Amino acid sequence: MNGLILNGSPHRSGDTSYITNRLKEKFNNIEFKELFLYEENIKSCIDCRYCWKNEGCNIKDSMEIIYKDDYDILVLASPIYMYNMTPAMFNVITRLNMYWSNKYFLKKEYNLKKKTGILILTGGGNGKPKHALEMAELTFKILNADFNINTNYVYSLHTNEINAKDDKNIDKMINNIKIN
Repeated sequence: MNGLILNGSPHRSGDTSYITNRLKEKFNNIEFKELFLYEENIKSCIDCRYCWKNEGCNIKDSMEIIYKDDYDILVLASPIYMYNMTPAMFNVITRLNMYWSNKYFLKKEYNLKKKTGILILTGGGNGKPKHALEMAELTFKILNADFNINTNYVYSLHTNEINAKDDKNIDKMINNIKIN
């Protein structure tokens, strides 16, 4: 079994990475590949409309790892910026438009592998992740990942006051995760 972690934090040693590392420690029998999205430089969709007439996406970058669809677990890990996931994570999400465009313009159906979705959110603001949750749920749906907010959601939403490493609930939430 293998997993893909999309880490939307610009900080390799911040709160989000602390939680992804704890997740990898807990599930050490799973081979995780972690993409640090700010380092991967995945471009956002530019509405070039290539995918309206051709299969796939015209932009060739690290999105190919995500499009390859060879992972059993998909982890979306992001700090919350302005009530949503980071711009680097949003770049990934915009590029999923290729699936929609190929389906509706070309009648191309993708049979994406069924996978388990896990969401990690961190934030120091008011602790209201509504928009980030909605975006994550849409992303999991598009990529055919089963996501259960009651078991597969790990968060530390008051990091201005307490770092994730000091948040006693993190290990409880990680221990609650269900892998299909």
